[in-house]
Amino acid sequence: MADTLNSAQLAAVHHLGGPCLVLAGAGSGKTRVIVHKIARLLEAGYAPGQIAAITFTNKAAQEMRERAKALVGARAAASLVVSTFHALGVRLLRADGERIGLKPNFSILDANDVLGVLKDAGTTTDNAQARRWQWAISLWKNQGLSSDEAEAAAQGEDERSAARVMRRYEERLAAYQAVDLTT
Repeated sequence: MADTLNSAQLAAVHHLGGPCLVLAGAGSGKTRVIVHKIARLLEAGYAPGQIAAITFTNKAAQEMRERAKALVGARAAASLVVSTFHALGVRLLRADGERIGLKPNFSILDANDVLGVLKDAGTTTDNAQARRWQWAISLWKNQGLSSDEAEAAAQGEDERSAARVMRRYEERLAAYQAVDLTT
């Protein structure tokens, strides 16, 4: 391993004191580092199910999965969590969604579906208006605000309107047993 990794990469592989974020440019060896880190964690006694490697694209996740399997073996690799952020979110919701009121067969809305539900919730046909609501709702969600809190924090009629749409949007998502990963 030492002959294929530089000192910074080796430091990341051998860091066992908590989470380790690997940020580097394209072609710099991130996948190689992460796969070797997985092997190091297994060597240190971690169970495969305790290890998660998260990446941005399905292609990168598949590549990482294949390399991990080649390095640590099919048996150990089978229980590893190697996925995208969205795939991990869906996996967690499928496993534990009932805790937040989701039925096992919930739906995931794509960007077009979200706009459609927002237009319905706001009784408009204007895509631009629906996108403005989506941006406001996304900002509030990222701040951890509920629709009630968003309405209380709203400044001006446009934001109050967006908060009311947020409430109706969330009611529709619950009724449809749907979640969105875009807002």
